[in-house]
Amino acid sequence: MQVSLTPTGSKASGTRPATVFKLLALISGLLIAGGGIWYVAITGIIGNKKWDFMTYGLGPAIVAGIGGAMLLGTLIAFFFHPYFHDAAEPVKHDFKRDKYMYLLILPGLLVVFVFSYMPMYGIILAFKDYKVKAGIMFSQWCGFENFERFFGRAIAGQVIGNTLFIGISQLAITFPVPILLALLLNELKSNTYRRITQTIIYLPHFISWVIMYSLLFSLFSITSGLINKILISMGVSPINLLSDPDMFYPMLYFTQIWKEAGWGTIIYMAAIAGVDQEMYEAAYLDGANRLQQVWYITLPAIAFSVTTMLILNVGSVMGANFDQIMNLRTAATETTVARVIDTYVYDMGVSKGEYDLSTAIGLFQQLVNCVLLFTSNAVVKKMNGEGFF
Repeated sequence: MQVSLTPTGSKASGTRPATVFKLLALISGLLIAGGGIWYVAITGIIGNKKWDFMTYGLGPAIVAGIGGAMLLGTLIAFFFHPYFHDAAEPVKHDFKRDKYMYLLILPGLLVVFVFSYMPMYGIILAFKDYKVKAGIMFSQWCGFENFERFFGRAIAGQVIGNTLFIGISQLAITFPVPILLALLLNELKSNTYRRITQTIIYLPHFISWVIMYSLLFSLFSITSGLINKILISMGVSPINLLSDPDMFYPMLYFTQIWKEAGWGTIIYMAAIAGVDQEMYEAAYLDGANRLQQVWYITLPAIAFSVTTMLILNVGSVMGANFDQIMNLRTAATETTVARVIDTYVYDMGVSKGEYDLSTAIGLFQQLVNCVLLFTSNAVVKKMNGEGFF
């Protein structure tokens, strides 16, 4: 009888280096090929008649060609070289079995790549002294000068403070509302009444913030608002909702709840629908009332959904609702309580043409959001053992 001297874990240990090599080679090839092609396209193929390919494009084109060859060679080696057989076999099996599904998602992947990943090239504007005539690639590098310009301004503290205050306070006030609505809807005995109620509270989600401002103006305008006209006719002082800085934050919270709370219940209602009804029956037989059933059965059942949504919301604290604030701000509030990072980036970039400065501010904002996202996920995972990733 022959005894194999090959260790039992050799197959698994051989698969791991193959997988790591595959990922590194694919990523390297994509970065080199994509970066080179994108560089050639931006530096002159598009709309620049005086662009010299031999001067500016030959090197990047060669690099792109090398990257493409690396990518193609990696794919061929992975699928056909015996060394990668153990790692490639499951992949080939999946492709063969689900080839039509992969074809279906291919257009979506291309759309995400074109509209979400290719624009990331513009991030380098944050580190350049951008000149429109020179273009992105040929503008001079300036290091962290744009960041220093922003943080050196007195307005930076106000902008960051307003953004954090609105983000944190909106999260604290509006986040529990969809959960409470979902729990209340679940207690309704009549399915017909529940569906009607759900439909009614969903509808405001489909109203744009432009229409929302028009409704508020029609109701609370000092000169022509319906509610203010009624108050004045009754001898009561009108409500200066739109132009009073002290009313701006309450208006944000109220409109956010009215517009999005019903829509936010969808996820929680779906989670509640998956709860085994026999658990409620067992709790009822044990003497638990409705409040105890909600506390000990329903809430634990939707805990993962709640923590997932909480992590995602914490990760966007520095990204206050641009559409909402942009449409609800007025001349009396846009330079005070309504001045947040998003609106400031819009004012600097679109209105004043300082694209490099606005890119630097936006990059800072997204970095903070990224840190908040990972931090909140780590905290939640440490507390209950379940995180988003």
